Amino acid sequence: MRRSPPTVALPPSQSPFLPFGRAPESQANFISVKGPEFLSKWVGESERATRDTFRKARQAAPTVLFFDEMDSTAPARGSGTGDSHVTERMSSQILSEMDGLEALHNVVVIAATNRPDIIDPALLRPGRFDRLVEIGMPDQEARLDILKIHTAKRPLADDVDLISISKRTDGYSGADIAAVCNEAVMLAIREYVLAGKPQEDEETAKYKIESKHFEEALKKVKPSKRERDVYSKFAEIA
Repeated sequence: MRRSPPTVALPPSQSPFLPFGRAPESQANFISVKGPEFLSKWVGESERATRDTFRKARQAAPTVLFFDEMDSTAPARGSGTGDSHVTERMSSQILSEMDGLEALHNVVVIAATNRPDIIDPALLRPGRFDRLVEIGMPDQEARLDILKIHTAKRPLADDVDLISISKRTDGYSGADIAAVCNEAVMLAIREYVLAGKPQEDEETAKYKIESKHFEEALKKVKPSKRERDVYSKFAEIA
């Protein structure tokens, strides 16, 4: 497996599942790191953790190395983020590992962020994170699939129409749709308990989530405005 251009994907609420799902198909090892895990109060520890991660990726090659919440790890240097300038040193360390003397053979580096506007511009130059990929909001077909996943093990009444719900959730992210499903479940549970119905397992198993519960959930859970703002910022950068 040759080295391909690194990629920045967003937003984090959806993108981590993509590299995790694709790594087995390419018969590559998968290493996932969340940005804040690198941050340490001890001088030099954050840089050492970065070096160790890239060292493990080289040893386990072919490898997909995935950085989540990249904005917390490598914000623009000189922005004044942080008191000890640890993120600036980490940015320099990541640049050194990705584009230094020691090449990354058979290692693909992918990162996710919902704040592409504060990423260090040096990381977005050719040879580093030189390809930007926008993970857009799910379309109607994708929303239907997400609804099916989050309701697969939940008892739904016959009047629940997932196709209709998927059409009404335009602008919702995957996390928003999951919140709608969870809210519908909580509403059904609350209704059952307040009605004073029997608490035995045999009786509770008969109770189902009805269309009215989803109707109420849609009124309470609105699409995330911040997600839409992210895409407009991304469009300017890409």
